[in-house]
Amino acid sequence: MKKLPLAIIVVVLGLFFQACHESKEEQIQKYIANFIQQYPQATLQDIYKGSFQDVFGPAHMLTNRESVKRYILHELEEAEVLEGAYYEPCGWKGNFYRINLKAIKDQRITADELTDAFMESANGIDTTLTSTFIHEWTAIQQVVRVVAPHLQNYQEDSTWLAELLQQGKYVVHHSQAFDSCYQPHYRIIRRDLFEEKILPRLK
Repeated sequence: MKKLPLAIIVVVLGLFFQACHESKEEQIQKYIANFIQQYPQATLQDIYKGSFQDVFGPAHMLTNRESVKRYILHELEEAEVLEGAYYEPCGWKGNFYRINLKAIKDQRITADELTDAFMESANGIDTTLTSTFIHEWTAIQQVVRVVAPHLQNYQEDSTWLAELLQQGKYVVHHSQAFDSCYQPHYRIIRRDLFEEKILPRLK
């Protein structure tokens, strides 16, 4: 068997790595486009929130199990609206999923099951803000400019988020517009736990 010339190998490898890069951008574009389609009133702040949730999960939210369960039950009682899908990925990688409390209301899962998965999802997560995350968000925001340049308050949010990261902080809430329009009620679950313990109950 003849060996391929080195030049051809270099070109093939270059195309391979280019395809991988394009694949990542395409995945980000698809996620953002779907997110905006589902939540047309969302802002850059809401896209950012999903991005940090997809990296840091629920670790920044934990207290203790009983408090977590108690607040879930309280939120269920107080919620005026529980609509939408039972679950959705937090970000384009799908490392973590948002589980709608509607799943408990509809008796697809129990509060205990969601609480246990939520608590376990925080195990082993390093909550330190890193340059890797900042670079990741920069790449995502570049895609947002192309896919959704019409987002309300885009420049204000962009400036505010940049200042937040410069201060070594990363946690934000949903925007007021998002809260008002969609009234989100969910908990974040790590993908492997979601697929093993939650998803089978939601099919």
